[in-house]
Amino acid sequence: MPDYAYKTCAEMWHDRARELGAEKQYVNVYGIVKDATAVSKTRGSDSKMTLKIYDETTTTDAVVYGSADDLETVPSELSLTFFDQNPYELPRPADGDVIRIHRVQAQTFQGRPQFIAKTGSMMSYGHSKTAWCLFSGRDDSETPYAQSSVNLTPADLKRVQELRRYAKRATSMPFLNEFNGASGQSKQRRLCEIKQEEFFDLYCLILDAHFVEGTDGSYVMLVWDGTDAPPLPPSMTTSLSQQREEMRLDETDFELESALDKRQFYAHGFDFRGQDAVPENEINSTVPLIGSALPVFMHGAKLDMDEVPQPGEWVKIRNLNTQVVRGQLQGFVRRETAFIRNKQPLPAIMEAYRLRKQQNLVSSWGAPGHSTTITVTKHPNMRYSTIREMLMTKPPMRHKLRVIVRGFSPDIVEMCQLAKGSKKYEFGCRFRVIDGTDSVDVNLYGDEAAQFFHNVTPTDLSKPSTARERLTNMMAKLTVHESVEESAPWIDLCVMQYIVRSKKSSKRVFQVFSTSMIA
Repeated sequence: MPDYAYKTCAEMWHDRARELGAEKQYVNVYGIVKDATAVSKTRGSDSKMTLKIYDETTTTDAVVYGSADDLETVPSELSLTFFDQNPYELPRPADGDVIRIHRVQAQTFQGRPQFIAKTGSMMSYGHSKTAWCLFSGRDDSETPYAQSSVNLTPADLKRVQELRRYAKRATSMPFLNEFNGASGQSKQRRLCEIKQEEFFDLYCLILDAHFVEGTDGSYVMLVWDGTDAPPLPPSMTTSLSQQREEMRLDETDFELESALDKRQFYAHGFDFRGQDAVPENEINSTVPLIGSALPVFMHGAKLDMDEVPQPGEWVKIRNLNTQVVRGQLQGFVRRETAFIRNKQPLPAIMEAYRLRKQQNLVSSWGAPGHSTTITVTKHPNMRYSTIREMLMTKPPMRHKLRVIVRGFSPDIVEMCQLAKGSKKYEFGCRFRVIDGTDSVDVNLYGDEAAQFFHNVTPTDLSKPSTARERLTNMMAKLTVHESVEESAPWIDLCVMQYIVRSKKSSKRVFQVFSTSMIA
């Protein structure tokens, strides 16, 4: 077996070719893995994946990646790109694993450092161009758990153990902080921070994922990070980010937009049957009940089911794009988007979620200081629920929500009708309400409606009257959205859910109770 000499990451950085066209350097290296992407197709016949490596010789500060003229500034991590015609031959490591790589191609391309690992069989030699093996970062095993070469050379176990120990210490270093980028240049965002016209990175949990009915293989993932996506006016509908004009688009990009453009999506407690369906099981304790589930859409041409994140996985999504459809913020996967799998739950995210549950902070945007409610309930000490929690709870049950009214039906002139078998008028309407987690339609009628609109006497509203004017003003107060910053008010709403049965079916009904608008 050949005797391999190994470089540190810093030495590999210095050994790359300094000028375009210079002879390539081939180096052997050990490193600790960080941010390995899922395997994806190239524009050619290959598949690829990227990962970053670091060791004791890389800086502990997050440094912007250098250029050919800046050999001395070693970054905090080195990015390697793997290529192979067979996607199943590429490595699939987790953060903190130790990787050993033979024959990494180190060079400079278009003034930038570049490290390439071309794996797969070489016809004339019968062995791989680049060979790799992976050692778990979570135990002290002496053998690799995955490798690209059958003829494995003995590993330097001392070096593997050194890097394992260093990886455990490195978790406290600045460059490993997901929300502390170099010089404020981090693209990392929380859901509550997303702007509509930017590409960003998102560290999140996949709550649910499935194909979208009525589309040509489009796929949607519901992703969560414990924060609430901002409430946007229902009149707001945007195209995909203006930055896409600076990107190279291909046919699949336009297919994606045409398949999903203007389509609004709500999770309804992750039940495909909709809000009227009665939950079959008790609440799934693994699904967080607070925090937005952002729909992230992906066209079938981008899909490789072996590589798409699955429900329950923590991932980092790079270069995600957004649009707004009738007030709903949506993520879109482009060709440039990458999924970094095998991530661990971030302690900061989980601690923030624990505090929200402890404080019963079901809506960060509707919290004191963000808005003033214009309703009052008869149950001031009742615990708040989110709409997601309500939809996942079996009826009968009572809930108190903090929501925004998105719309109502029927029109105001039809909101008062003669009660059955009576000459007296009564209110009857339905509100579409949303919070940071979902949307639901709730009914308001009879005595509960009279209590809600307590300063309006039910009467015939088909003709102009003081009552119609008052009701019009009240509904305007509830529903007018002028801008993102001056959104419609958050309101407290008590809702009971119960089952209505017939000979053929059973459905769930949501009814407002014990709530009044403030005069």
